[in-house]
Amino acid sequence: MPEHLSHNQPCLPEGEARLPVVPQIQVTRNCNLACGYCFQEHAGGIISLATVETILQRVIAHNLAVDPLNPVIQVYWHGGEPLLAGRDFFRTIIDLESQYPQLTFENRIQTNGTLMTEELARLFAEHRFQLGFSLDGPKEIHNRYRCLRGSRYGSFDDARRGLELYRHHARVDRVAVIAVVTRAGIGRAAELFHFFKELQAEVQLDIYDVRWLDLLPGGREGGELPDLAPLPEEVGRFLIELFDLWFYDQDRQVDFKELRQEVKMVLQPELKLGDPFDKKRCDFRRLIFAPDGQVFSCDQWVNDAQTALGEIHRDSLADILERKAALWEKIKQRIRGSGAQMACGSCEWGQQCGGGCFTCMKYNAMLLRARAAGLPDSRWTDVALPPAWEEIRGETYYCRGLWAFRRHVREAVRRELAHAG
Repeated sequence: MPEHLSHNQPCLPEGEARLPVVPQIQVTRNCNLACGYCFQEHAGGIISLATVETILQRVIAHNLAVDPLNPVIQVYWHGGEPLLAGRDFFRTIIDLESQYPQLTFENRIQTNGTLMTEELARLFAEHRFQLGFSLDGPKEIHNRYRCLRGSRYGSFDDARRGLELYRHHARVDRVAVIAVVTRAGIGRAAELFHFFKELQAEVQLDIYDVRWLDLLPGGREGGELPDLAPLPEEVGRFLIELFDLWFYDQDRQVDFKELRQEVKMVLQPELKLGDPFDKKRCDFRRLIFAPDGQVFSCDQWVNDAQTALGEIHRDSLADILERKAALWEKIKQRIRGSGAQMACGSCEWGQQCGGGCFTCMKYNAMLLRARAAGLPDSRWTDVALPPAWEEIRGETYYCRGLWAFRRHVREAVRRELAHAG
């Protein structure tokens, strides 16, 4: 067990370990791209099939024990770049899953698309794998940060070719895309909109994730924060322009998941995401399985083996979930306190927003400061946050922009409802 999880754990809220698990399996940490904003270290080989089999066995047994009437097992295949594993790897995965004919597997792959082949596309289409492609926009924007490893060449042409191969064989109306929004595209909302409309995409926007080092003076190598991260007001203007293009478009050839969720929030204000205020990837059921079998709360922590919750060959999923819940309770108690310091609690969108990563980023900063002081990980609560971090409230660096954007969405939806009435 990781040493920082073994002492003075708060009591686990009843029932937390009785939730089904949604595994995110890192096929490899390696990648054939060298993206300028990537937080992962790219090294190592492909996960062993024995480890994959153990993960699937443990997940199936756990999920059926906690929810025996649900025969659906969702599995996310990530990396690094999962297609580095090749066709034979995924063919074997399909064979492993076929040993459970009473279950339905929903396999989802996140890929940069550059390694897609006819054979892989046919295999994924035949067995109904759902693929999401990392594509940041038109060629100039995409290639700004997404270059082939070991070269100066951008990956756009290869990524687009791979996406179209999958579209051809899967015969899907919409192709799922994750687009990272940096300063390269923040002032080009119309260009991005029309590109994804022509692509007929279902887009998930990922505004550049600010890391804890980014907010310390001189903390980011290679330049100041604005080189990658837009300013909060820029994010607000970008989202407002993009929303208007999407909301009033009559063709309906493109969809943006976050924009649709914002409209839903206005129409159904009673819906609550609850606590923690976090990103969707923080879903308590989601566990990250590294190629060596270590299990993490978040894929942002996989570079730090000491933060692992356990090891799949050794630890039960119930124990791992208990450690995840215990760590989160300890983080909240030490960093959030009574909650009075959190701007989310008083924000009119607090319970609906989904927030960001600042609470866990503060934990990470304190953990590293404890290590620098020669303290064991279990004593991360004994150190103070960097002074600049004490002033940060809420969960998102971009809050001011998001407030302006949400006010705009609310008024636009209300006007449409009044007009329709």
